[in-house]
Amino acid sequence: MVNGNQLTRARQGVRIKTIALPAEHGGWGLLFEPIALGLLVAPSIAGFYLALSAIGLFLARQPLTLVVMKRRWPSPRNALAKRFAAIYVVIGAASLVAAIAFTQHRFFMPLLMAAPLAAVQLAHDWAGRRRVLLPEMAAAIAISSMAPAIAFAGGFPSGKAFALWFVMIARAVPSILYVRSCLARVHRRPVSISPILISHVLALLILGVLAGAKLIPLLAVAAGVLLLARAVVGITRSENVTPKQLGFSEIFFGAVTVLAVVMGTIFKV
Repeated sequence: MVNGNQLTRARQGVRIKTIALPAEHGGWGLLFEPIALGLLVAPSIAGFYLALSAIGLFLARQPLTLVVMKRRWPSPRNALAKRFAAIYVVIGAASLVAAIAFTQHRFFMPLLMAAPLAAVQLAHDWAGRRRVLLPEMAAAIAISSMAPAIAFAGGFPSGKAFALWFVMIARAVPSILYVRSCLARVHRRPVSISPILISHVLALLILGVLAGAKLIPLLAVAAGVLLLARAVVGITRSENVTPKQLGFSEIFFGAVTVLAVVMGTIFKV
């Protein structure tokens, strides 16, 4: 645990929040959307522990990055980062063991498939290139694997479980391009709208194919249409939107997407 001396030193010049919590607030949405989707379509004790494991490992990213990047310069900040990283990793590992103990279903396949993408993100983090588009995309796809993994743990059919991953990718990847472009316009930087529209249209086509195959409900396609409309309207007005407003807006649209899939799954719509 973090002892009193370290906390005292933290108050003298180290902000604990910058060590213990992720720097990018948007990452919370990318994490909780697939977790919520998985738990709502296939609730289980194992799924709960799997979600807790994902949260623990997600939180470990920030202090681990600080430890790796500043390992040659010992300091109170580094000491705290090591403590928090250890706590989060233990929580993540213990929760993963609990998830395995509470289910007879195999849920590792999507996590193993996502592992190389998570490694891409960590490699860029530890090289000090966190804001680059590639690791953001890789991280979004990797985190989205929590939806099928949790669904698998709850006994959800395999085909429909993997379809949830594609739903979350179709939500996350175009949204990253949209948010980055909106922020660029806020700072008066030139932006091409074409990648945003193309990515949203491709996402909508993927959702349409999955719905046609009866792997996802039609309401998921409706959510894709809503996201496309949001992108078309939002990018033209983004110069007058603050980053905070944009963040809350994305939380709303993420929640709508998750609820659309859940309600469509429950009511077969």
